[in-house]
Amino acid sequence: MTSVRYGGVPAAITVRERSGWQSLGNISAHRTEDDALIIECGEARVRLSVEREDMIRVRLAPRGKFRRDFSWAVQPDAVTRVPFGLEEHDEHLEMVTDQLRVRIARRPCRISFHTNEGDLIAADDASKGMAWDGPEIRCWKSLAGEDHFFGLGEKGPPLDKRNGAIVNWNHDAAEHEPYTDPLYQTHPFVIVLSRGQAHGLFFDNTHRSFFDLGKTSRTAWSFGADGGELDYYFIPGPTPGEVVRRYGRLVGTTPLPPMWALGYQQCRWSYESAKRAQRIAKEFRSRKIPCDTIYLDIDYMDGFRCFTWDPKRFAKPSTLLTSLARQGFKTVVIIDPGIKAERGYSVFESGAAGDHFCRDADGHVYVGKVWPGESVYPDYTRESTRHWWGDLYKKLIADGVTGFWNDMNEPADFTHGDGTIPLTVRFDNDGEPTDHREAHNVYGMQMARATFEGMQKLRRGERPFVLTRAGYAGVQRYAAVWTGDNASTWDHLRMSLPMLLSMSVSGVAFCGADVGGFRAYPSPELYTRWLQLGIFYPLCRTHTAGGAEQDPWSFGKRHERINRSVIELRYAMLPYLYSEMQYTTKSGAPLLRPVFLDNPEMKDVHKLEHEFLFGRQLYVAPVVHEGAKERKFRLPPGEWYGFDDGARRTGDAEHKIAVDIEKIPMFARAGAVIPMRRPVQFVDDKPLNELILSVYPGRGRGCFYNDDGRTYDYQKGRFLLDEYETSTEQDVTVLKLARRTGRDTFAPKVYLVKFNGVLKPPAVVELTGRKLAECKDARRFERAGDTWRYDKKSRVLWVRLKRFTAGDALAVIRKA
Repeated sequence: MTSVRYGGVPAAITVRERSGWQSLGNISAHRTEDDALIIECGEARVRLSVEREDMIRVRLAPRGKFRRDFSWAVQPDAVTRVPFGLEEHDEHLEMVTDQLRVRIARRPCRISFHTNEGDLIAADDASKGMAWDGPEIRCWKSLAGEDHFFGLGEKGPPLDKRNGAIVNWNHDAAEHEPYTDPLYQTHPFVIVLSRGQAHGLFFDNTHRSFFDLGKTSRTAWSFGADGGELDYYFIPGPTPGEVVRRYGRLVGTTPLPPMWALGYQQCRWSYESAKRAQRIAKEFRSRKIPCDTIYLDIDYMDGFRCFTWDPKRFAKPSTLLTSLARQGFKTVVIIDPGIKAERGYSVFESGAAGDHFCRDADGHVYVGKVWPGESVYPDYTRESTRHWWGDLYKKLIADGVTGFWNDMNEPADFTHGDGTIPLTVRFDNDGEPTDHREAHNVYGMQMARATFEGMQKLRRGERPFVLTRAGYAGVQRYAAVWTGDNASTWDHLRMSLPMLLSMSVSGVAFCGADVGGFRAYPSPELYTRWLQLGIFYPLCRTHTAGGAEQDPWSFGKRHERINRSVIELRYAMLPYLYSEMQYTTKSGAPLLRPVFLDNPEMKDVHKLEHEFLFGRQLYVAPVVHEGAKERKFRLPPGEWYGFDDGARRTGDAEHKIAVDIEKIPMFARAGAVIPMRRPVQFVDDKPLNELILSVYPGRGRGCFYNDDGRTYDYQKGRFLLDEYETSTEQDVTVLKLARRTGRDTFAPKVYLVKFNGVLKPPAVVELTGRKLAECKDARRFERAGDTWRYDKKSRVLWVRLKRFTAGDALAVIRKA
């Protein structure tokens, strides 16, 4: 939700250029110590180490003393030191790893990264390199004309940040526009793509930081911060996908969410009473529009006091939540960090008794102002405070709340013009006290962590669902993220894609934007087009503030029908979506993928920001312009098939199709196997007894993953992973279940295989050498097993199987 208008970005948040920088001088000495190379340049010290998977960590101590080796972002097991070779030359030192050569020039000290063959990947700018000016630190890198920059988390368009300058300072950006900066999150991770080759850089510094990506110089780009240590990781590629996967192993990947969280979610500021929440639930079920989640915003609370219920409007919360649960709805409620400073309020009293609130420089508990009025702020950088906070959810969970939405956690404060608490406020900082300058950007992340860990403790064995507005690199380990208070405009629909694609390649795979826009009110066309895009957001949620209704049925009967079918498509794709999310958790590869990630050598691929890949098999080119009658797009290399019509299209080429209001331009990769199901009203509505495998011509792969959808039992081997292989050669198409891992108990009872793009009825259909019978009657086919039916109109061959297990091959033979 929005908080207060600030009239733009605070004036103090700018990228500053100055003349007082002191750069590293000549190397005066060097030594190896604890699997690291220590370089002395007068008083200054540089420390280089090789981390797991050939990531190179570089640290600078201008006055010779390194700070404590601690990170809120990097996982402890990701920084295992790896031995390296060291070569000494007259002009430089050279660290040698399995993949890289790191060259450190002696006069002056400058670092460059090379392949083992000696090809240059990246280098310090020769004139500046690493430098400092008082507490500020900066590093300049050389800039080539072909360099393009991606990532950096929650940033507006364009997707390619070349020639831009950005600031990282979590900001309650009320009424932000496409080019507002900074926004709510900080992810100082950048992917550099040049001539099809990629590398990454993660700057692990929680202070206000800056990236200048060619805005002030044509020959150098830079990054730095107001304080803290210059501490960065060089992440080799050579592909963008490999960079993203390695970064995921460094800072962690999105844990597998409960399956219901991948369903459609409905939110509003506010469903202000139990009666209204019941009414919205009843409308969804009576109108047969799928939905899994209903949110309650701040008006459910008693005077905006967190962890309370309004005694009149929500007099019997457990009764309400039990009723919603019986209808198949999960309830998510909002919790802000601002705790009302009021004697007698149990949360305030217990927090004060446990010394859990932030204090000012004089040692007094800091009092700001948010929704409840005068409020205090928990210090989530203290472990005991996180435990206290996590335990506070016990009563809400007992009432039946299933998930939590952490908002206003930049943290927001209405008292000051810059929208946050004073920089002098003190924090524990995990035992090494600091002030708000250093703790600000991790505040929301650590709140989400406290919530996540509290839910793990209180709902033992159940996967938590937490949604956060603010965060820092690694926040994906604890929460999903949405892009904040957007507006109901076509500009905001369009900007959601580069924002979410940037977040996705920055490790935040479970992300979304408010469908339809939070501020103002969308036209029927805008809402429908946004929903057609939103079903491909990993987090699919409609949200709005006050005013008119913004529900799938709020725009007339025609749009209600279209919107229902769009949400039904989301639910039909849930087996594919859940399987791809499991792959994301395991590999770090995002669900929502920019085209450049898998196709870095495509011409002008850096310009493609309004089309994307959804998982590994599907390409989507949503309609993002008002009144559009056609959609132009460029498919990635390879062959592609229309998702709904099976029509073949050539990759790496321009295409154009007509797009009426019901059309979603969507294509499957040749050889794709897309696991699907018949739509349901909510995830647990009906068991997945029948699995649809939608198969497209060509050679390819696919997978189907399944488990109980809610617990951690999959970590004990209680899951199913089927891996499929497909091939089309001459007159034979084959679908093979190549491998099965896990337990058959999670396998469906019936497989309905849909072969797309079949131009003529087959001569023979075989299952592992056994000929299957044809069934021409559609109704009988629905009840039959081990049979097939051809639909001439749709050019689809349907095959129904009672059993399909490892080693089985289903062959479609066009000529006898």
